[in-house]
Amino acid sequence: MATVPRPGTDHREGNGLIMNLKDHRGLRTAMLCLLYFAQGFPWGFVIYALIAVFIEGGFTRVETVLISSVAILPWSFKFLWAPLIDSIRWPALGLRRPWIAIAQLGMAVTLLATDQIGEIGPLTTEATVEVSPWLSRFFSWIPDSEVVVGATSVSAIVFVSGVFFLHNCFASLQDVATDALAVDILEEEERGRVNGFMWASKLFGTAVGTYGGAVMIENYGMNATIQVQAAMVLVILAAVLMVTERPGEKRFPWSRGKTVSRQTAALRSPIIVMQELFRALTLWTTAIGVLVAMLYSVCQGVFINLAADTFVKVFDWSAIEYAKAQGSYGVCGEVIGAIAGGFFCDRFGRRKMAFIGGLIASGSLIVFGLLHPYWLSDSFSPLWIIPLFKGATAFQTVALFSLFMKISWTTAAATQFTLYMSVSNFGMLLGTQLNKLEWQQWQLFVLGGTSALIPIVLLLLMKPDFVVKKRLADEKSGEPI
Repeated sequence: MATVPRPGTDHREGNGLIMNLKDHRGLRTAMLCLLYFAQGFPWGFVIYALIAVFIEGGFTRVETVLISSVAILPWSFKFLWAPLIDSIRWPALGLRRPWIAIAQLGMAVTLLATDQIGEIGPLTTEATVEVSPWLSRFFSWIPDSEVVVGATSVSAIVFVSGVFFLHNCFASLQDVATDALAVDILEEEERGRVNGFMWASKLFGTAVGTYGGAVMIENYGMNATIQVQAAMVLVILAAVLMVTERPGEKRFPWSRGKTVSRQTAALRSPIIVMQELFRALTLWTTAIGVLVAMLYSVCQGVFINLAADTFVKVFDWSAIEYAKAQGSYGVCGEVIGAIAGGFFCDRFGRRKMAFIGGLIASGSLIVFGLLHPYWLSDSFSPLWIIPLFKGATAFQTVALFSLFMKISWTTAAATQFTLYMSVSNFGMLLGTQLNKLEWQQWQLFVLGGTSALIPIVLLLLMKPDFVVKKRLADEKSGEPI
């Protein structure tokens, strides 16, 4: 008969050794990176490859804001997932792993169902997808979709937007659960470095989705491309099911095991979670962090549609050329920025590195916009803006992630950290809406760069060490944290 192992050891189930994340630094790093990779490839596919393809197909920059904003929207409100994850738990299976598995299953199902709904043809302004009258109700809820209830067809851009809205609802759930898992199991001294690896893994996934997605669309069509992404999600789900969070926990509901986490309550009142969150935000630094998280990503939202529009319509690049540049030069810049940001923020400080990253990101957009008189000259190459801007934002993002982990300090730490991530995505959503301004491209580049200056000033007002002292004082006094 199988026995439950003592804490600090792996255990066997049947003939196999069950590895756990808590006791194996390399394994938890690899698993967190794999989960972030799963978030990256649909993101790169939609935000870079698809938008460029739609613009090349005749859509305007304003029209493509539909797909970027709808795809980002679930990430903006992923804060709603956090109280649920912190309130409903299955401790014997791990505090976060069950939610990750549920999210990945939903991600795969939404993509697999696409092939059963309709065939997606060329992504042009005239392209439509046949749907059932009852399904058209869902698409009619999408802002600016102009779909009539009871219609039997919708435009390709509306259909793809709806599919990835549902997909990203589950992807955002996985993101929240993964971030909560990272907060739970990462040691203080490894957070900066592992955050760098995690972000680099998401960027590698973005490269696969951007470059690989563009090639797949070109050679095999949209339906096949989406099904390949679904298969990738299922492979990662299988990896999640092979490990446990802590030694002695169950791998499956029917397996032997028990609750070993100190946070053993299966149910917590969402009211208590929210009360703890409000207590966490009563500090000056934690409150300012909300503004920093929202405002630093506005320039990234501006860049999404603006860069695709500028490269395809001003510089006369094809959608495939642009997607390949984003998936190669852009992602290489981001990977370098993410890994450098992780190591440097551990050594020189999170706020300093976030400040430097924001300054470079802001300056790159402003300079690129001000160079517009030379854009069409033979000596001007626009390619440099992609790796420089994306590398700087990745550098800043990793430093900020580590900073937000440091200042998340009550029993609702996972919810607090998720709040920062949610408002960050909301800021990106606001940035995409700025593309609706009837401004010239160079003016929007300058606007995006200027917006990035505000959060780096706010960083100077934050005192993260005070939050750490507050947490330690509460621990010493016996107050719940």
